[in-house]
Amino acid sequence: MNDESRHCLCIPATPEDLPIKILDVNIVGNHVAGQFAVLFQQTLDFSTDASLALSRAETLLLYAWQELNTGKWSDVNFNWHKLYAAVSWLKAVATFRCRTTGESSTPPEVWLDIIKICDMGHLMGGDVWEGILLRTISAAEAKISELSPAVFAEPQRKKRTETVTICDVLHPIEELDRPSLAHFQAAFLRLKRPLMLKGILETWPALSKWSPEYVRSICGSRTVPVELGKRYTDEDWGQELMTISAFIDKYIYMLDNPDKKIAYLAQHDLLSQAPLLRDDISMPDYIAFAGDDDPDMNAWFGPEGTVSPLHHDPKDNFLCQVFGEKYVRLYEESESEKVYPHESTMLFNTSQVDVEDPDLERFPKFAEAVFSDCILRPEKLAG
Repeated sequence: MNDESRHCLCIPATPEDLPIKILDVNIVGNHVAGQFAVLFQQTLDFSTDASLALSRAETLLLYAWQELNTGKWSDVNFNWHKLYAAVSWLKAVATFRCRTTGESSTPPEVWLDIIKICDMGHLMGGDVWEGILLRTISAAEAKISELSPAVFAEPQRKKRTETVTICDVLHPIEELDRPSLAHFQAAFLRLKRPLMLKGILETWPALSKWSPEYVRSICGSRTVPVELGKRYTDEDWGQELMTISAFIDKYIYMLDNPDKKIAYLAQHDLLSQAPLLRDDISMPDYIAFAGDDDPDMNAWFGPEGTVSPLHHDPKDNFLCQVFGEKYVRLYEESESEKVYPHESTMLFNTSQVDVEDPDLERFPKFAEAVFSDCILRPEKLAG
């Protein structure tokens, strides 16, 4: 393996520069810890058979996957996440070794596979070895751009032309143009009143740059979790991992999707996956003023007709619209009983009522629930 490839894969000068003792043996057990140590040595010793390392990595990933998907996700010990992340990077290196011939140029397809492997590691495991997965992905994307600039430069596709009816606004949310921070805190933050702000996002490059093709050009190779179905409360709802490029083709442009099925990239930390997209926005001062120094930033990306059921979020938040428009309805906390939250632990924060077609025989108090609503368009944010 030449020095350039080692650099792109973030391989240290010597294996000793990468700490191997990152797992708690009391959690993962002696056997798993031992197999991980062998994999580490096999992968980074280029005199060994890379296919053996690849096979061992796949076995360990399967074992870690089972641990990650047993019981509640929040209860899984972080050592299993760390194992999945570390083994994913080692698998990426082993894959590269198996599919390259030394000094010849590496095909873009190999780098695409490296990105997919590292993406899965980051999605399931998070950070390990000082962000080695994201660093490897960034280097692989740069190689793809260098070797084949047109990999994601797909021609503009024809989008669906049918229109989607948006609900009428009945009780408009109060709208303010760049209120002072003091006014924002006194009139809305303390009283927990809904509010729509304008004039805040005008400087965002995202407003002029973002489109399906722009997103594809930035992160088309990245793997993301996609929700299948119109809303997550439907019986046929499901999830699937796919690349953003595949998602755009199938669910934005409806290519190879004869049944016009709906899918939604919903509440996903896309901006940390794609730092170039993060560079297109800036954090409104109102968020920091609200006392959150490290806010979550999630993205929603979908076709016409996607719906987020009426639900309660555990944190105060702002919803910013960059492209298209969305009907938003907000109920104050005092109205919770009238919107009939699910009694199940899985959907306890979600209303049983279909806001677009409420069953008032089952949920009679819903007709009395007081709400505010708006059509959220680009350059505005609601909170």
